[in-house]
Amino acid sequence: MRLLRRASRNIDAAIYEVGPSYRWALIRAAERGVRVRLVLDAHVSDGNASTARALTAAGAECRVAGVGADAAHGKLLIVDGTVAVGSGNLIWRDAPRDPHLRLPPYGPPLAGTREWWATASSSRRLRRSSADVFEAHWTTATAPPQRWADVPDVTEPEVSAPLPQVPPRRICISSRRVALVIGGAAIEQTLGEMVSAARRHVLVTVPYVRPEAPAVRAVLDRMAQARSRGVECALLLGAIPAPGDAERLAALPFEVRRMDPARSTSGHAKGIVADGAALVSSANWSAAGLGGNWEAALRIDHAGAAAYYEAAWRRDWATALALDV
Repeated sequence: MRLLRRASRNIDAAIYEVGPSYRWALIRAAERGVRVRLVLDAHVSDGNASTARALTAAGAECRVAGVGADAAHGKLLIVDGTVAVGSGNLIWRDAPRDPHLRLPPYGPPLAGTREWWATASSSRRLRRSSADVFEAHWTTATAPPQRWADVPDVTEPEVSAPLPQVPPRRICISSRRVALVIGGAAIEQTLGEMVSAARRHVLVTVPYVRPEAPAVRAVLDRMAQARSRGVECALLLGAIPAPGDAERLAALPFEVRRMDPARSTSGHAKGIVADGAALVSSANWSAAGLGGNWEAALRIDHAGAAAYYEAAWRRDWATALALDV
């Protein structure tokens, strides 16, 4: 929200879903003269239709992607000189905020899904690559369907408050240690490379896993191989898996747990920590998420950043439960 409110030149956003709690900030930016371009996924729910309608009326530009094809499931923001990539959508459930924009732990605990985000400022290299990626995505997107004109907003379901809530960590690193990864297949390849290179630990958090999907199976197999050579491997799910998935996951040679909303919250983060590297991603572990979907991820090769996400992962792991098989 601070990024959106402080924007002075341009906001380019490719977000799967944008609801009313963030729509108004984009409208305000357009009204004060900021160039706002938003690419939404072509599904009508979760506020997308109303957002497209309101932004267009305010003078912003809005397009949709994924019409008749794989989903545009990324979460990428380019605000002036800052690039942000994350796992959550711009809806209240995924991104609640303090009314005074106080960062944790200075405000009250906020109820929302567990998410991972990363922002990078002052990196011309990353800014250029992100701009090129967005421009290509924007060019292939199309106008919102006419049928979106009369679709009402939908109330978002409530979730618990994850505890503890900690402030973001700010680190000054070389831009060469930060890389943007676009596309489900490219993210699957990056995951495989990180797992294969790990020598100490591979810690994964995703909302769900579809182990029968070939791309997912390939990453799980690499984790099994890493475990066989002594690497600590663990998989944290955001919710109770489907019965068939649970049976396959329980047979893996490393531990799998699932988050419990009564003890923490629902997990919507998609990330991995492999030794001194972290990947913050929008991609679910499914055939589409690690395949044809338009996804976005930021790989950070820095021990301090990896330690921050590892600590978050271990806090959620400590309150998680065994799989229900």
